Amino acid sequence: MSLFFHHRKIVLTAIDLNGNVAWEKAVGPYNPQMYKYGYAASPLLVGSSVIVSGEYDGRSWLTALDRKQGRELWRTPRPQNITFSSPVVAKVAGRDQLLLSGSQQVCAYNPQSGQLLWSVPGTTAATCGTMIWNDQLVFASGGYPKAETIAVAADGSRRIAWKNNQKCYEQSMIIVDGFVYALTDKGVMYCWQADDGREMWRERLAGPVSSSPVLAGGLIYWANENGSVFVFRPNSQRFDLVCENRLGQEIFASPAVADNRLLWRYAKGRKPNRQEYLICIGTSGE
Repeated sequence: MSLFFHHRKIVLTAIDLNGNVAWEKAVGPYNPQMYKYGYAASPLLVGSSVIVSGEYDGRSWLTALDRKQGRELWRTPRPQNITFSSPVVAKVAGRDQLLLSGSQQVCAYNPQSGQLLWSVPGTTAATCGTMIWNDQLVFASGGYPKAETIAVAADGSRRIAWKNNQKCYEQSMIIVDGFVYALTDKGVMYCWQADDGREMWRERLAGPVSSSPVLAGGLIYWANENGSVFVFRPNSQRFDLVCENRLGQEIFASPAVADNRLLWRYAKGRKPNRQEYLICIGTSGE
């Protein structure tokens, strides 16, 4: 059995490009009692601030700190419920909004002040994926203990545009040219029309799924936990598979794109001989 101790708090550390600690600060409590899970949300850089969330079955919070000195700029309470999604800022419905799902709700905050802009009941108790958006709608999916994908108008009207009973729990979805693509936990790929949720097509692939997708060079790259990487063209009429590749035996991480290259972490072997690798994928000769 493995034990991970997180000191009952979240500590944020700023490190310069030479590896020196610029500042370090305990930003809030984090001590789950009901579920012994570790911390999962990523920090978010917004202008001169960094935004951090800490959501568990205790005094939960969302806070922003000055990136240069670590000074707290604002703090907003969150429901006392363990959930894992990372906050994201989007320009939607004509203004910047800090989006966050989980705790049976979809919320938007003012990223400059932390003020709640609107909140709509939706998704589930726990979500992990990051929300996505288009010009007028935001989209969230989860999770635990039930399944739901939901689209909400971001104009403050609290209007639910559509929802269904599919879920992307750990992975995020992706939206391209007015269509939402979702690879569910069970390994079924869906394409929904973003405005009304109409199912355009579905394709059974393979799960389980933890990795989120990226769009690069006009193609979507998406992996499942067993190391299969599905490369397909965004196409609202059919599942347009370009190729299916294999990277090791496990993929949980999402890929990163830099300088026309894909960086992806994967694993081979099983414990105690499991070994992780980092691969760089690009055009030959680059």
